[in-house]
Amino acid sequence: MVLRKWRPMRRNTLCGFVDVGLPNGLHMDDIAVHVRGDRAWASLPARPMLDEDGQALRDDRGKIRYAETLCWRSRDLADQFSAAAVELVRRANPGALDEA
Repeated sequence: MVLRKWRPMRRNTLCGFVDVGLPNGLHMDDIAVHVRGDRAWASLPARPMLDEDGQALRDDRGKIRYAETLCWRSRDLADQFSAAAVELVRRANPGALDEA
């Protein structure tokens, strides 16, 4: 996997978005990279869930609900991808995932 682009954006646990290229030729953009404490993870892109009027659906706490657009077939594959994406960002941008 190769890093194509890194875009920092700090908001709560979010540190930014990474675009990667997979060995099979697939490019994946807008993968969210998060940090909380000593844990960092990458999440595949998702889209906001909308009601019939096009307004974002929210949970009981008022946070927007998101629907997966892609998913891994196993938790192990998801964890491997997440670790690899986080490592790409750390190598190319030292300190980018340090908690603010």
